[in-house]
Amino acid sequence: MRRATSLILVCLCLALAAGCAKKAPPMEPTAQEFFDSGMRYFNQENYTMALSEFEMAVSKSPSFVDANYYVGLSAWKLNMIDKSKRAFIATLNLNPNHVQARESLGILSYNISDFTEAKRHLEAARNLNSINPQVYYCLGKIYVMEGRCPEALEVFQKGLVVDSTYLPLKTEFENAKRTCGKGGGTKAPPVIYEKKFRGGGKAIDPSDF
Repeated sequence: MRRATSLILVCLCLALAAGCAKKAPPMEPTAQEFFDSGMRYFNQENYTMALSEFEMAVSKSPSFVDANYYVGLSAWKLNMIDKSKRAFIATLNLNPNHVQARESLGILSYNISDFTEAKRHLEAARNLNSINPQVYYCLGKIYVMEGRCPEALEVFQKGLVVDSTYLPLKTEFENAKRTCGKGGGTKAPPVIYEKKFRGGGKAIDPSDF
């Protein structure tokens, strides 16, 4: 009798343990798991879900450099410019030598006509040996606007070494040679930059990276 009672108690304990195990909440994903999920959505071009997952990764680990960067890139894809800029700046605060964040922030700033900020980040990207031809295209265009012909020609040439097939760079190099002349030409008057976007021009697609 005692043996039967003991068996019943053991069975009850096991049943209770199994029930408790079923009710235990699942473990929340880690920052790396959120990031990996975000990358899957990003590669599927589902930028809304990608942004959500990358933001979760950052909330779990604020110092996760690449998660911050992909928050910026996903937000840019969704035309959320302010959020994108903040994320790129956060990335650079964590790692000032993050070349992709320098490239992105420079090109984005160029695209919204904030040429002072654009030049700062594009020059930094160039000094980090960027292999993105858009960096040299945008920086060269800024130098042309400033009347810095030798620097513009040098930047365009370096960009063509990086990617000789990038047609906009080829076109601007030829235009700069005609505008500046081989000797550098006459220096243009100083350019006054507008820091706020006033419309016009085709947006630079971050998918070109």
